[in-house]
Amino acid sequence: MIDKVLTNLIYTLYPKKISFYRENEKYIATNEYQRLKQIISKFDSEFKEEFAGEILGYFQKDYTLKNFQDFTMFNLEDRCLTFNVTFIEDGEMYTISLLISILVPYYVIKCQKNIIDLYYTKSEIADLQQVNKETRRLKELLHEIETIVEEKMLFSKFPSSMLNIIVPNVSFQETEIGYFKMFNAFFNNLIMIDNEE
Repeated sequence: MIDKVLTNLIYTLYPKKISFYRENEKYIATNEYQRLKQIISKFDSEFKEEFAGEILGYFQKDYTLKNFQDFTMFNLEDRCLTFNVTFIEDGEMYTISLLISILVPYYVIKCQKNIIDLYYTKSEIADLQQVNKETRRLKELLHEIETIVEEKMLFSKFPSSMLNIIVPNVSFQETEIGYFKMFNAFFNNLIMIDNEE
């Protein structure tokens, strides 16, 4: 049921059967694209600063999560606020990304393992681990983020079973018809894969 509601909402924001890349002039003139562009622009100019500040404020009392940084890119027409924090566990570096949609009351958490050896030597990694006072494990941090977002901000986690559902007949930017997913519609143009935890 929810997938049909979300699909219908998508069709009010993204034109059907028009390629953003191959038919750009036609695409950007559609009511759907103009509606989406207006929502992003209005949120960016009128609400982003206050909303992002409020979100970051929820994490200020947490030793690790207070380091969340705003990486939102409305200039690239992202459909979400994006906050990233880096965390080291057992000599591995992870980037935790919190994505909060501005189109629907949903969020997604993405966790990606970085290649730490590109940034630090083994001795630097050992030093970073030693000064790290965080006692929680990665899964505990992810759970803490979920708890804060759901209980204090009242957002729901986007159903993981729906993230990679293809939305028929829709394209946006570099994502062509047949490849555009629910995740792309409500968040950004990244490819959403399973978390690396």
